[in-house]
Amino acid sequence: MRTKGARNARFDQRRAELLDRIKTRLLQPGAMRPTLRELALAADCSVSTLNHYFGKRNDIVLAVFEQSGERGQGQFEATRVPGPDFATSVRDAAALSWTVLTRHGVAGVLAMGMVEGIRDDLLGPAFIQTMFEPFVIALTERLDAHVARGEMRAVDTRMAALALASPLLMGALHQTQLGGAALYPLDGDAFLDHVVQGFVRAYRVH
Repeated sequence: MRTKGARNARFDQRRAELLDRIKTRLLQPGAMRPTLRELALAADCSVSTLNHYFGKRNDIVLAVFEQSGERGQGQFEATRVPGPDFATSVRDAAALSWTVLTRHGVAGVLAMGMVEGIRDDLLGPAFIQTMFEPFVIALTERLDAHVARGEMRAVDTRMAALALASPLLMGALHQTQLGGAALYPLDGDAFLDHVVQGFVRAYRVH
């Protein structure tokens, strides 16, 4: 007789395997909200199997969002920790963000989240809460530390975090998801310098 713990372990393992296959399908170019049946085909299982492990289609996408957020915890933790000085700290945080967006596939994950979440009252807020806002919160905490040190002006640091994150996200989507790298290639280092220098000039204590 199998123990309850063993059954749960196998269930979680099987669910994780299905989720990885589903995520790969959602990240394919031109995926554009595949149907539940298409997700089952990608996962090499039946629709009833997906229902058993996840529930409805939205529940599957929510699970992908949650998994993506969990896998981003390392970046979020690194983003929280302020650097030795304001300018260096902003540069380091922006460079980390740019690297994971453009070289580690995160821009594609965020693009998938946007496709699934835009104009969807359930998935839109879930995308923000699990995949985007944790980074903004971590960056806000980093900036709060510089305000406390007297290195950054006392402003709404969450708005400032969005002001720093937004051009990085847009630039990464432009280059990696919208074909910009082929049509209008961007010098990543120069772009990063431009964003960081503008932010530091706007927010540092003079």
